Formats: sequence, C-alpha cells, structure tokens
Amino acid sequence: MPPFPFHRLHTLAALLLAALLGLALPGSAAAHGLRVSAQAEADGLRGQAFYADGSPARDETVALYAGEATQPQAQARTDADGRFRLPLTQAGRYRVVVDGDEGHRAEAAIVWAPLATALNTTSGPATTATVDAAQLAAAVRAEVAPLREDIARLQARIRLSDLVGGIGLIVGAVGLLAWWRARRGLRG
Repeated sequence: MPPFPFHRLHTLAALLLAALLGLALPGSAAAHGLRVSAQAEADGLRGQAFYADGSPARDETVALYAGEATQPQAQARTDADGRFRLPLTQAGRYRVVVDGDEGHRAEAAIVWAPLATALNTTSGPATTATVDAAQLAAAVRAEVAPLREDIARLQARIRLSDLVGGIGLIVGAVGLLAWWRARRGLRG
C-alpha cells in the first residue's frame, strides 16, 4: 500500500475551509436583508419594515408609488418599531418601497380601494348595514395585520435546519470527492 498523500490532505482542508467561509459569508449578508409588510386600511396603508433577523428598520424612508410611476405619491419614515402609515384617497395598484441603510431596499405591491368602493355601496347616505360592514372590515383588518407581519417575518428568517443541511451537503460532497480521489490514487 502506498504512503498516504499528505499534500492532498492540505488540499482537502483548504477546500473545506473555503466551503465553510463561502457558507458563512452569504449568511451574514442575508441577515441584514430588508423586508416590508403592508396592509390596507380604511384611509390608506400601514405596515412595518424589518430586517431578516427580525430587528425593526428604524427611521427609514418609505415611498408610495402608483402603479409603475417613477415619482412617489406619498412618503413617510418608519418609527422606532419600523412601522409606518401612508394616506390614500384613490383606488388603485400601489408599490410600497422602503430604502434602508447601505443600499438595502424592499418593495411590496398592494391593491387599495376606499372602504365604500370595496363594499359596493352607493354614493347616497350610509345605511346601518353599511356602517356595520365598515366597522367589521376595519376590525378584521386590525386583528389580521399582526398575523400578516408575523408571517412575513417568519418567511424571511434563515432557519437553523437550512443552515445545518447546507453544511452537511458541502461536507458530504467534499467527502465524496476525497473518497473518489483516494480510490483513483490506489488504482494508479
């Protein structure tokens, strides 16, 4: 049996180190990815901007664009919890864009209509049923909004199982490569 090729061990160690660094660096960059969650309300939009690690995006610029417009229709800044409000009066498709530090940017599309339009009411006096429906819709929006924010936060999170699975895949591939090269060396 030929002696063990130690120069290959150094190559394998270098490949493993490079793979681990390659896995660690994108994770650090993704941890600061900016996310935005926006919900319709009776008089406009409200939402929250946050980073992938769950921390709020404080004091960031939020702009509202109508459709594919290039000039913002309204602007706001996030508060200490990353929350914002944007007033609206005209139904349509909108884009909410949050510009964060270091070039981070998040965008969400939303369709908004005034509550009377959404309920298909006439322009006449409001009926008791219309008022009740409007109050019900506002209450449902208020209750569902935190759930939507939690869902957006969970979708953005990097899971430990994803990280461990990625490391296992890389270690397995390097091990397979080392086994194949060792078998090839024994034959040659």
